[in-house]
Amino acid sequence: ANEEVKQISIFSYFSNAYMLSYGRELNDRLSLGLTAKYLTSDMFQIEGGQAYGYSVTPGILLRPKKWLSLGLKIDEFLNQQSWGTGTVEQVPPKLRLGLAYHSPNPGLFALDITQILRSGYAAEASVGYEWSKDGLSLRMGYSDGGLTAGAGFESGHTRVDYAYVTQTDLSRENVHRISLSGIW
Repeated sequence: ANEEVKQISIFSYFSNAYMLSYGRELNDRLSLGLTAKYLTSDMFQIEGGQAYGYSVTPGILLRPKKWLSLGLKIDEFLNQQSWGTGTVEQVPPKLRLGLAYHSPNPGLFALDITQILRSGYAAEASVGYEWSKDGLSLRMGYSDGGLTAGAGFESGHTRVDYAYVTQTDLSRENVHRISLSGIW
């Protein structure tokens, strides 16, 4: 087969996710949560390259021991994204199972297993470590074949987080994520 790649154009892509989450501790060992997202995307200078959508993610957290947490959630359980071209997309839900060990030194070791709920997709594993003290958090991990790192700062009802993700599948450059959270 003769494969040829032609560069038609270069464009910039920008996306936002506005999230509202609610969690409820039912007892010392069981918590439930729900996250709703409003999504926007824009492929600059591409006709019809603007989109908006939503997704809903439910989750459950079990703490069988003080030092052990087990979590389960289904990302994009309900979702839809509508593009300016009239195309409506729905991504397959993604099951995530997480295990965390709360070390007394202080630190958190985590392992996540992710499975897209559609045939033909293999499970993926991620590992990470977080050190946290006096509102400052430092993080490092390995996910999707690349290294991740980050930092966070919490003061009062406000939290700011930064994440660096190597994502060579989608771009020659890596991804930087910044989030601002309110905690009540």
